[in-house]
Amino acid sequence: MSVHPDTHKRITELQKDVSMIKEELEDQWHERRQVYEDRVKKVLIGDKNATTLYLEIDGLRSINEIEKQLEISQRRIPHKSLWRACLRLKESGLIVKTDVKDKSLVYSKRPWANALNIDNYVRTKILS
Repeated sequence: MSVHPDTHKRITELQKDVSMIKEELEDQWHERRQVYEDRVKKVLIGDKNATTLYLEIDGLRSINEIEKQLEISQRRIPHKSLWRACLRLKESGLIVKTDVKDKSLVYSKRPWANALNIDNYVRTKILS
């Protein structure tokens, strides 16, 4: 299998283009920060279960693992309420399904939530 001589150059150019697109997208998120904060506030205000779950979602642990951890840390959310909160977060676009682990779904926060440090916003503005 031969490799075309320009392949490395093309890959390097594509990586540069992707990096520039990502930076531009992050700039747009920061310029529209208030829109994202309002979206989070609209979903989480008044829903302690959804707020607790949102702060626990990390893209690594499944919902069942999060449920067990909350029970251990004495912040138990009833099973049905936890799944309702999960559904609410998913339908509002705050989280996305990324994997399945031991027949339990794994969710991640949207990329803009991490870039804008929305967890800190939730802790300071919504939980207080």
